[in-house]
Amino acid sequence: MTGSSVQHDGNSVDEPIRGYFDALNRSDPDGVSRVFAVDGTLMADETGTVTGREHIRTMFQQSFRALSCQRELHIDRVRHDGDMAAVETHTTGTFTIGGNTISAVSRELFILHHSPRGWEITDYMFNRPAPAGS
Repeated sequence: MTGSSVQHDGNSVDEPIRGYFDALNRSDPDGVSRVFAVDGTLMADETGTVTGREHIRTMFQQSFRALSCQRELHIDRVRHDGDMAAVETHTTGTFTIGGNTISAVSRELFILHHSPRGWEITDYMFNRPAPAGS
């Protein structure tokens, strides 16, 4: 994982993002959902919007039955203003579905809020960019 970090009250804004990808790579739905705010929202490529930590956990619990991921995080830009932050990232690596491993690059946007629990992901969107020349 690469990139820089912004501190707020001793907490790094990128901690929940790094925690998200660590849990994703372990196929850990509890770890994935733990980094989201209670009312956090996930907007994934080619799927519906999922809102709420418990719904996010359930979605990943179901997804991990068929899918495993090995993603490497690259932090591209951090914007920070008070208790809010926006973090643009991209990831490289693989997805394995039904025994087939696919290499993929994704780009991500995280919106985070600093709460009494520390930084939490309030909104997360990702997609896979179109191949060059399309």
